[in-house]
Amino acid sequence: MVGANLLAGSPLSQTQLATLATDLEGHPDNVVPALLGGCQLSVYQKGDALTLCEIPWHDAIIPIVAIPDFELATSEARRVLPDSYSRSDAIFNTAHLGLLTQALATGNGDWLQRALCDRIHQPYRKTLISNYDDIHTEALAAGAWGLVISGAGPTLLALASPETAPTVCQTLGKPWRLADIPYTVHQLAIDFKGTQAQLIS
Repeated sequence: MVGANLLAGSPLSQTQLATLATDLEGHPDNVVPALLGGCQLSVYQKGDALTLCEIPWHDAIIPIVAIPDFELATSEARRVLPDSYSRSDAIFNTAHLGLLTQALATGNGDWLQRALCDRIHQPYRKTLISNYDDIHTEALAAGAWGLVISGAGPTLLALASPETAPTVCQTLGKPWRLADIPYTVHQLAIDFKGTQAQLIS
């Protein structure tokens, strides 16, 4: 889409491209950050304009992922979620999302640790990921601010400070090794540029 837009003389803005990509994908979770880079908050309802809001990502927050060598179908991860949630759980997650945006922007580890708590999907989906509770406990013991399921899983995402990141990298996923589940760990950097394209003559 980016290449076609460029070849056509760039008639579509980034927001228009993001809206079109979201319509095709069905949700903005993957295509918006891939297109724009950084940490993006997206509000989308089919038929309405896509609303985008970039959330600053403080350089004191280091993302680390542990990727196990088994698959978890998104359909299966959705199947374990309840059909409805209590008002208290909805309020809990809404408040924590607000805190999360501020924690990411400021690098406040105490806020981040609280903000990563969840009642909407992780308590249900973690049952599909072998050794999740042990990995979570060891990540926090190694100094991570928190551990969450990346998307529908089974990849796990830890957030750590520059000081604790090396220890978290060494520790993250260790219970999988004890269970003979192959996995890899990667310390990541945030791509703030997004998709780049240029015409080469």
